[in-house]
Amino acid sequence: MAACNGGSGQFTASAWGPKQYILAAVATTLAVSAVAIATSVVLSPARVVFSVTVAGASAAVPVPSGGVLLNFTLDAANPSRRAGVEYDSLTASLRLHSASHRAAGWAQTEVRQPMPLLQPPACSRSFPASAFFERSFVALNFGGGRGPAGGPRPAAEAVVVRAPPMSVLVAAQVRFKVGLAYSRPYDIEVICQPVDFFAAAAAAAVATTVACVA
Repeated sequence: MAACNGGSGQFTASAWGPKQYILAAVATTLAVSAVAIATSVVLSPARVVFSVTVAGASAAVPVPSGGVLLNFTLDAANPSRRAGVEYDSLTASLRLHSASHRAAGWAQTEVRQPMPLLQPPACSRSFPASAFFERSFVALNFGGGRGPAGGPRPAAEAVVVRAPPMSVLVAAQVRFKVGLAYSRPYDIEVICQPVDFFAAAAAAAVATTVACVA
């Protein structure tokens, strides 16, 4: 409702002209742009550094037909001092090379961590992971695992068969959190340097750090 001017019964005319309205519109646009830029800077993606810190092979128990578990720990470091990381999903795959078939393939691993997960600023989280292989597959496809007659080694021996190093592929979908604000989702995919799961004796883990790069 418009304001009355004293007791004259007349409505007051607006003190703003076209120039003032234009200047106000420009000022509003600049203010909105400044807020958008500030929000964009605050919620810009931070770095997440992945590495494989422990790797080893062990006999899978209990499995009636026998098998081999390739175990590793995936370490995720959040070096940012202001942004947390919320993981919506995190998966890891092993890149395999079959000596008998001269081909490479991928094997999905199990990352034992419920999602979503919030990682605070300036900290690291460790995610245990493992992949299961049948002993016969290890003996026939990883090379050096055949018995004297050309067939697979006995189950008790197959677990210690040497295999070529395998690369770990990490895929994650994350959002970055600053205060109460969340960024849009980001897809992260890195591949780690080859890991020798069989470098130590069966059931022994290898204490090492293998870097992962985008």
